[in-house]
Amino acid sequence: MEYWKIATPSLLLFGKGKSEILPDVLIDLGFKKPFLVIDPEVKKTSKGSLLINSLEKFKIDIFDKFSTNPTTKHVYTLVEKLNQFNPDVIIGVGGGSAIDVSKVANLVHKNGGLIEEYLGGKKPESHLLPMIFLPTTAGTGSEASPFAVIKDDSVSSKRGIENLEFLPKLVILDPEFLETLDNVLVAATGIDALTHIIESYISKKANDLTRSSARGLLDDIILNLESAVFNKNSDAYLKMMNAAFASRLLYPRTGLTIAHALSHPLGAFTDIHHGLAVAFFLKDSIIFNRTSCEKELNDVSKLLGFSDTDSFLKWLDGFFIKSGITKEIHNYLLGKNLPIENMAIDAMKSSNIPSNPREVTINDLKNVIRYSIKYWKLKNKK
Repeated sequence: MEYWKIATPSLLLFGKGKSEILPDVLIDLGFKKPFLVIDPEVKKTSKGSLLINSLEKFKIDIFDKFSTNPTTKHVYTLVEKLNQFNPDVIIGVGGGSAIDVSKVANLVHKNGGLIEEYLGGKKPESHLLPMIFLPTTAGTGSEASPFAVIKDDSVSSKRGIENLEFLPKLVILDPEFLETLDNVLVAATGIDALTHIIESYISKKANDLTRSSARGLLDDIILNLESAVFNKNSDAYLKMMNAAFASRLLYPRTGLTIAHALSHPLGAFTDIHHGLAVAFFLKDSIIFNRTSCEKELNDVSKLLGFSDTDSFLKWLDGFFIKSGITKEIHNYLLGKNLPIENMAIDAMKSSNIPSNPREVTINDLKNVIRYSIKYWKLKNKK
């Protein structure tokens, strides 16, 4: 039987300054030996320092040696530390990278074996340690997802794992963490969240239930995204975090589209930030899919406050430039020669291909990559 699975984190706290009560939360939940996985850039901030200092009485261990696209090597390093420390809870603080590496290392720590085996489909037999996640971005929504994505060093490809025990015991959404990000990263993670909602709406697997939920998220996300990026508004930060969290509750069941299918190989081959990778393909993926979901895209555009899809795409052009995303992507990828063929082949393996609203081939993906390269004013030899 194909049941519609509804799975969410057990507990949720949200609001400004909520991360400051983490020590009391640990005591309340009965945890005595926490292990902290924290994004290295967040660790350097005053907010990160305050969090670490607040946990001193627990005699924690800390792991921060991973990149924006965590790899199997990072997982093995963390597993070794978990095996030595033997915690009773894992706390993941950061964006999708910190949260995903926490999930996968937890799985290997409790079940043994090789991470590559689980990436290949092996099922774990033992329960995982409980986890607490404090996202510091408003993008991936990994804190609310039963999925994790890790770069497999052996094949230079991002691969995903689904496990319902990847859902944490508790999520804490504190908008003060977003204040630690550069504006361009706030913009990029916000575009990731926006893309999740759009893709879950136009997905081939979407239904009345998911679309009715998505409508509520689309209603004021543009206003909050602009306010968060350009005005650094704390209320807008929290609303963006809420949107990222809620959107992730939708798309594990609906799937996404080629925008995300292509973003993973781009991240694997270049190590670009995931939000920027999604932005790289967003416009041309919408243009490619438009003939197969014209009505849904117009619905989305109107819910976002635009008269039609063309108006939304025009706003997207301006937002990329004004927020600094255009400059960031151009500078990061300038001079890099993207392996178009390999990226297209890799993307075709994505679980998001079956849910894409339009049938897609490798040649289609190669063309979308080429159009995206042209859109961002880059050059490629292949």
